[in-house]
Amino acid sequence: MSSAVISVERIADAQACALAVLPAAERAGPEVERAVLFALAWARGLSGLALDDVCGRWNAASATPGHLAESPERVAGQRHVWRGEITKARPTFERLLALSDERGEADSYVWARLHLCELALRTGDWHTAGRLLDEWAETAEPELFVEPYHLRCRALLAAGQGLPEQAVAWSTGTIDRAIQIDFQWDWLEGQRARGIAALLAGEPARAAESLVTVWDHTTREGVDEPGVFPVAPDLVEALVELGEFEQARAVTSRLRALAGQQQHPWGLVTARRCGALIRLVAPPCDGAAAAELGEAADSYAGLGLCFDRARVLLALGRAERRLKQWAAARRSLELAATVFDEIGSTGWSERARSEIGRIGARRPGRAGELTPTERRVAELAARGRSNKEIAQALFVTINTVEGHLSHAYVKLGVRSRTQLAHSLGSSRQ
Repeated sequence: MSSAVISVERIADAQACALAVLPAAERAGPEVERAVLFALAWARGLSGLALDDVCGRWNAASATPGHLAESPERVAGQRHVWRGEITKARPTFERLLALSDERGEADSYVWARLHLCELALRTGDWHTAGRLLDEWAETAEPELFVEPYHLRCRALLAAGQGLPEQAVAWSTGTIDRAIQIDFQWDWLEGQRARGIAALLAGEPARAAESLVTVWDHTTREGVDEPGVFPVAPDLVEALVELGEFEQARAVTSRLRALAGQQQHPWGLVTARRCGALIRLVAPPCDGAAAAELGEAADSYAGLGLCFDRARVLLALGRAERRLKQWAAARRSLELAATVFDEIGSTGWSERARSEIGRIGARRPGRAGELTPTERRVAELAARGRSNKEIAQALFVTINTVEGHLSHAYVKLGVRSRTQLAHSLGSSRQ
């Protein structure tokens, strides 16, 4: 594998070196040429450059199919993930997975599954990510690698689900193992997971410490692809919490410049997100920026990035609460909690609801005050349906069902399904 992806260092030098030796590699034969092209792909990908020509040349190097684990198409697929181009990334990895299985390339198969897991982690599909990690742990596949890939994916999964203690434990294991074998990619990802967990725990100083480590390293080493280690929005959020507005603006400025140069879908949305959050919170507080944050949330939804969307709504609601825009804050936070529930980010949904509590909780209401979805869930539960059966009937997640039931219990003042059935029955009489 290219040293650029292992050390994440001197990316421009790595690209120049690969280009310099490529003519000699071509003369040496397709195997050598393909190895150099693979290294070039990583250097160019980390630089934020397109890879179509590299992929084409790699495929044309020989009439014999190359080993998929060393194909630039892996990097091209990753680049789609980094850019938020989900509909392009998924079929790339699924095709590589199928080909690897067909050819019996065990290591290529594991790489494709790893990239599908990373895709799920980026989109907030915790169920798929968890399933892939569980299946990986139950097979002999981990024996193919010594790198802490499993650890860092577990850390990011726990951070996304909103389990800070687990995220810290997994990220610590990732960082320790990465230091032992000098794999800085995993070290950086461990730091990112630790930073997200600290934000959830309400510790912005600790979050900024981890996240700025990633930001400074990637900036210094020429990682100009802003979505490889996507710490910018979390770092800006932490800096805003700390009142470090100038530093937050500097991060946003670099992100905006890179995203504009590359026409980077995720980067462009995220730059708007970061800029709007700063303007909304930093004195003199531009209240008009709230609409721009809401638009950023919608743009993330359009990209299929549900976790990013919910995080924006949470940040928006918190800012609106501080500005004493109570009704707007409640709307934003309730929507954030709903989205978090839908994707299974239980810890984050609890955080959103705790923010709602700081606005002032509504008194438990009567059955007529249930939302239509809460009433439908409550009625099914009262008829004896399990949460799993309700989820299947309504095409939602079990976590969403649990959230709606919890709200219904509070509003109706009940504590069991028996009481729920009685309350709903009484309301219909």
